[in-house]
Amino acid sequence: MSSFGTHKEVGNPEKRQAQYNAALKAGMKGAGGGIAVAGPAAYFLHRTWQPFQRLTLPLKAMFVTFATVSAGVIAADKAGIAFDQEHFTDEGAQKIRQFRTEEEKEWAELSTRDKALTWTKDNKFGVVAGSWIASMAGIFAYIHNQPMPFSQKLVQTRVWAQGITLASLVAMAGITQIPSAGDKLLYKRDHAADHSWRDFVKDSPSSQEAAANRALSRPSSSKKPKAEQKPDSSKEQAEGSMQK
Repeated sequence: MSSFGTHKEVGNPEKRQAQYNAALKAGMKGAGGGIAVAGPAAYFLHRTWQPFQRLTLPLKAMFVTFATVSAGVIAADKAGIAFDQEHFTDEGAQKIRQFRTEEEKEWAELSTRDKALTWTKDNKFGVVAGSWIASMAGIFAYIHNQPMPFSQKLVQTRVWAQGITLASLVAMAGITQIPSAGDKLLYKRDHAADHSWRDFVKDSPSSQEAAANRALSRPSSSKKPKAEQKPDSSKEQAEGSMQK
């Protein structure tokens, strides 16, 4: 992506142009989302937070610009990588697409409860971090107008946020122990790289040829006649004694 204009003679020009267009489009969307969040955030901080009010106008503008550019660059980079992955044609890419298709099918078959549990288990660290951020913001907004110094407000916010985060950690530990149908899906995805070589060996021509040779060399299964059962001598002696 970064070498689009410097190595035009390398690779397929049409593919490189398509990748550039996809990354540019995603970058513009990301920048739009960044300024949509950073602009109102800067306005809110300018109206309510004195340390931000004391900043000069260039620093405030840099806050909005940095958020906008960062969001655009991250979105463009992810779009360029996704474009490359979608256009891979090797055997490994085919296996990845096949695995994703199977994963999407298994995900669609899960119930709403299993989907919620599976998503929570898969994003447990993000959920805990999100609870900390949400608790910090909510508690600070609640005590913002209380008659106490700003440092005391920060201390109160931090203490309450730590308590809520600890509670979320305990709750997450309990949630991860709840069995669900999505546990098998998470296990397959987390351990897919450990045994991925088996898929390539299984589908390789040499492996298929070896399997065919084993099938041809295997002797035909014919029913063997049952061995004649020898009479039980003890049973014959018992019958003879009864006749006598």
